Amino acid sequence: MINFSVGVILPSAGFSERFGVPVPKQYYEVLGKPLFLYAVEEFNRIHWVKKIVLVVDNPEHVQGLLEESHANREKVSVVQGENTRHRSIRAGVQALQKNESNLKVLIVHDAARPLVPSELVEELVIAAEEHGAAGAVRPLISTVLQANSDGFLDHSLDRCKHVSSETPQAFQFDILASAYNKCSDEELDTGTECLQLALSHTGVRARLIEGPPDLWKVTHKKDIYAAVGCLRERTNQVCIMASEENDTVRLLTETLESKVSMVQCVVTSVDSARMSSRGSFNTVVFFHLHEIDQDNQLLDLAAMLDVDHQGLIIHVIEHTNADGMQSMSVYDLHRSGRNMAKHYEKLQKGVVVIHCLTPGEDRRLAELVSSLILSDASTFSGQTLFL
Repeated sequence: MINFSVGVILPSAGFSERFGVPVPKQYYEVLGKPLFLYAVEEFNRIHWVKKIVLVVDNPEHVQGLLEESHANREKVSVVQGENTRHRSIRAGVQALQKNESNLKVLIVHDAARPLVPSELVEELVIAAEEHGAAGAVRPLISTVLQANSDGFLDHSLDRCKHVSSETPQAFQFDILASAYNKCSDEELDTGTECLQLALSHTGVRARLIEGPPDLWKVTHKKDIYAAVGCLRERTNQVCIMASEENDTVRLLTETLESKVSMVQCVVTSVDSARMSSRGSFNTVVFFHLHEIDQDNQLLDLAAMLDVDHQGLIIHVIEHTNADGMQSMSVYDLHRSGRNMAKHYEKLQKGVVVIHCLTPGEDRRLAELVSSLILSDASTFSGQTLFL
């Protein structure tokens, strides 16, 4: 149980060179918002985290992004970063020293790591209070070699005896502040490990705690694609609404269970009265017979829609035969889908309409809907598909 105040420093300055572009990678949009905002939002949800300091290259630009995201301005502040990791973190520590003297523990976490396991954060903070410092680690994946001055192998490290340092890391406020007050210019310019600074200048040996595999950092441009996949899986909460729970609905539910954060099947004739206790969904799949019902179902669900995350409204229309489709033009179908898309655009929802004309295609339908849900929702604007 944590009953004291904790601050967070999110360094994100000085990394744009790896992308070869003037915009730092933390400002890249991932699923509709800047990468650094994912870490900000995760820490913002923790009630004992009282202050979050973003250390950035361009404070004015980041302030604008925070205002657009409706972040808690009292809890989140922005500080000008410097050209090295240690100098940027020191800037964050100094900012907190001026305004937040009641903080007991500071967390240092890379803004380029969008996934923040809350259980690990709590474990690290408790360990830091007890031991002075604590850091997340992971087993080494590759063997580390040291080359001599001529570029030949000098020796290798035993992977069994070494680990990879990750973030988050946690420190008693006074210990981290003291370490940065005592470190040399060379350490500020070339060092990267806060745990080592605490050991070298305060004698505090950090408690090392193995973290989960998802502590990885967006370091190269290819990592953006991995981040998109992981974040889409974690943020997708799907509600399937149908008049009955038939084989198609059950198969779709089973297909999605391992691919999204949450999937809930609602039989509208039975469960609609209990919808308010079901949670929040950013994607909704409606099953209809012959034609799209009036949006009474969606109106009932409106209070439960998660409008902070992109998602889809997917209408699946099952036709017992194709006779009813013959009188409808492709243009009319397209226009109908586009009109729905405009209606839901302000809710950050794309729209797809699927007409199922061939019976016995349950598995193909489940795979199609799953693929749509795991795609970029912003690309869908009322497309009409036929199966």
